[in-house]
Amino acid sequence: MRVVVATEARFHRGVDDAVLARTPGEAYPHWCGYLGVFDEVVVLARVGAASPDPAVTATFPVEGDGVRVVALPPYQGPGGYLRTARSLRSVIAKGLDSGGQLAPQVVDTRYLAVMPGMVGAALVTEVRARGLPYALEIIGDAEAVAGGMFGRWARRPARRWLARHAAGARAVGYVTRETLQRRYPPAAGALTAAYAYGRLNAEDFTAARPRAVRPPVPATLVTIGSQDRRYKGHDILLAAVGMLDAWGHRLRVVIVGTGRHHAALVRAARREGLTDVVEFVPALDRAGVRAVLDAADLFVLPSRTEGLARVLIEAMARGVPAIATAVGGTVELLAPQDLVPSEDPERLAIRIAEVLASPDTLAAMSARNRAAAENYRGDRLATRASAFYAAIAGWDPPARGGPATPSGSPSGLPPGLPPVRTPQPTRGRS
Repeated sequence: MRVVVATEARFHRGVDDAVLARTPGEAYPHWCGYLGVFDEVVVLARVGAASPDPAVTATFPVEGDGVRVVALPPYQGPGGYLRTARSLRSVIAKGLDSGGQLAPQVVDTRYLAVMPGMVGAALVTEVRARGLPYALEIIGDAEAVAGGMFGRWARRPARRWLARHAAGARAVGYVTRETLQRRYPPAAGALTAAYAYGRLNAEDFTAARPRAVRPPVPATLVTIGSQDRRYKGHDILLAAVGMLDAWGHRLRVVIVGTGRHHAALVRAARREGLTDVVEFVPALDRAGVRAVLDAADLFVLPSRTEGLARVLIEAMARGVPAIATAVGGTVELLAPQDLVPSEDPERLAIRIAEVLASPDTLAAMSARNRAAAENYRGDRLATRASAFYAAIAGWDPPARGGPATPSGSPSGLPPGLPPVRTPQPTRGRS
């Protein structure tokens, strides 16, 4: 059985024509999470030529045993999508037609769209036109994403757009426990599950950090994230660090990541007079990320929007104190006092200064984060995700133009697997 996964990831070609990801989180091991239930994973994603600038490329292979990519036009941004929407839809439609490489007639196939995203929406549109069932994995807030891309006017339409897709899905997996479920509820009777993408292994965890007796000077701040879009708020962090530097705080700031906004961020650091303070590091493998986190006194995630930030969970597993913006599922990870408003560099700078001045506060944050990270151990999350995928695999093949019905058990789950329905909302978390 095969699963077709539509994703907003943007890949590029290597010199040997291999498909490569810019971050390890989008590389081959991630897609292997669908194997075991499915025999083959077909990833629908944009694939472009490699950039000549090594600062915005990386070499994390995507394809391998059981995983292959169907290349879509490598558009960038809303304007690029509008120019290539017809050809993108054409590639998907031809693949779904009889005899195409995505068609259910070729092999028993399930369709899963990672949302929000235009690639996922294109797949859902074509699948629904053929009367085929689909599942969603909702990993972010469409309202916040659209607001950042188009402006405030787009927020409400984007929320309604994703809500309609969620209501039409036979199954919906969420990376949060409650946050995204409240905003994008499934249809009555739909199969649902909650499982984060941050699949942490034993080596991702560390023992409790020793309690420091004095504030760190200079303090090392770390942030990690893609620079393809402005979602991660690197510019907000640079503005906050500029304020801290002007206030006399001695800092070392490490920004890990690559993407098309990299050069603009380097220029912004230069304008703030932070050339000797800020170090830009290309995307790292998991071992490299662990090493950077272990050297950090504070992890900062000033995102404009998030689903559930895997890198924040990784930092928590290393016992790193963390400050983040109160967006998306981040409110489910950190204590309220460790959260600041988005788009507010001054509030971010003030809170950074406060926690760095107090070794006791840093120690409490470290212990709290390390304990919370236990909920995201890979074996626990993999069990939930596999049960969800197995339930999707157990759908009866639909009649042409008709709906699919779950098989295997009254709950829609294969026999012997525990229910994975989402808990009812209480207060807020993943």
